[in-house]
Amino acid sequence: MSTETVSASEIENARMLGARNESEILRAIARVTQAHVADCMGVSASTISRALDDLNRWALLLAAAGLQVNPVDSMVVDAHELTALESMAFKYLETRQQQRIKEGRS
Repeated sequence: MSTETVSASEIENARMLGARNESEILRAIARVTQAHVADCMGVSASTISRALDDLNRWALLLAAAGLQVNPVDSMVVDAHELTALESMAFKYLETRQQQRIKEGRS
């Protein structure tokens, strides 16, 4: 057992992310069906059903470890990449605005 204290906000953030993780997994399974998931894993659909009984706990574990479940076709960027993108977009828009002002159309 760790002696590190965890703040109430960290616990709440993990709980909220865990709920999103669980929801994302359940939506994905509903989209492709439990039978398809079972076939891909080489197990029975009832095995998947039993595994889903512990999904809340596993989703929370992932969240507590700082992991987020996303669809395979989604694009995920980290905070540094987002900051860089925002900075580039700001510079571009600022330049465009200055050009319009210079041309006399604001």
